[in-house]
Amino acid sequence: MRPLLEMGNRVTKQITHGAYKHLIEVAPESPVHPNNLDALRALAICAVIAHHMEAYAGLQIPYIGEIGGGLGVQLFFLVSGYLIVQSAERNTLQTYAVARIFRIFPAYWMVLFTVWVLEYLVNPSFKSVVDDGYAYLILNALNLQQLPVRSNLFLDRLHVGWTLTAEMFWYVFAFALVWWDKRTQRPHFWLWVLAGSTLLTCVWVPLADTGILDILFARQAKQSGVEFSYMLRLVHIKSSIVAYLYIFVLGAVLFKYQRTLVKIPSSLLWPVMIVLLAYWQEWQAFVGFAPQPLTAAGLACLFLLGLKLPPLQDAIVNFTGRISYALYLVHAKVMVVVYLNLKWTGTSTHVLVLATILLLAVLVHYLVELPMIRFGTRFRRPQLPDMSMVARMPRPVAI
Repeated sequence: MRPLLEMGNRVTKQITHGAYKHLIEVAPESPVHPNNLDALRALAICAVIAHHMEAYAGLQIPYIGEIGGGLGVQLFFLVSGYLIVQSAERNTLQTYAVARIFRIFPAYWMVLFTVWVLEYLVNPSFKSVVDDGYAYLILNALNLQQLPVRSNLFLDRLHVGWTLTAEMFWYVFAFALVWWDKRTQRPHFWLWVLAGSTLLTCVWVPLADTGILDILFARQAKQSGVEFSYMLRLVHIKSSIVAYLYIFVLGAVLFKYQRTLVKIPSSLLWPVMIVLLAYWQEWQAFVGFAPQPLTAAGLACLFLLGLKLPPLQDAIVNFTGRISYALYLVHAKVMVVVYLNLKWTGTSTHVLVLATILLLAVLVHYLVELPMIRFGTRFRRPQLPDMSMVARMPRPVAI
């Protein structure tokens, strides 16, 4: 027995102080990701920006300008599903929560509070809204602006708030689902969750289209002095976490079954992706509602191709992916100010807008986002490596 104990002590010392120490040290959640995830994020943010350029500036960008909003946001959700479930699996609740808080909120607060202060000083209508209800500001600060109509309609000055609320709910659901999975050990647990969440979407969204679910927010809209319109239904009901949960879960399934899924021949993934994504609107018309699973399947094919292909060695693309969160936070507000408030137009204006967005995003990323991610590691507990996750790491697959 004593030799076994001594051997165990030597192994423990090697792990905690020796060659394997790097496996348990708490490292910052670096924005750099292998397997082309930064490239996928770059594609997602470029699609969203292209869509908003068409929406706010009237700049016609074939294909991507019309569907880029849906494509980009759903691709972001897919990446989030893939990554967040890994964080939930390897961390305690405290470490997981701290990582999420320092990853998301400092940059968000910096941009949001700056915009709030400036608008409060120069926009009398916004000042009156704020003065009438300070409590709603708290919900926006917590990224829960999609829940009350007043917060979403009048206080979401970044104009991308609904997606951030969906992300917040996913962070909670992801950890709860991982805990449930570990507790129950049900075979193919995540496939069952995917089936259930997809069914939920296929029921929820058509019901929302009928107007039955308007009752959930109609009273709030009336109290806020606005009519509950189709746009409010789209933002509060059809774009809720209930409608989009299956896309997050699909990302988690891509991680859980990665070693199997990357064996699907690229010769099959390419045509399926092209057929499902090139005819995005036609598939939505065929199914009869959106969001819907067929286009999500096309994005999953794109995601798998990103995992299978060698990492893209393009500095600009990967850099765009790394600052994609900051770009997402600042881009819409810049466009609203320039195109809608100042009513500037022309090619030089488009160049100015894109340059301003890039500059602000770089400043937020390097001065706020990265330093706060590093600072947050002080409050996170080190975790022993999960050997089951190591076992699931994919081997190189030929294309």
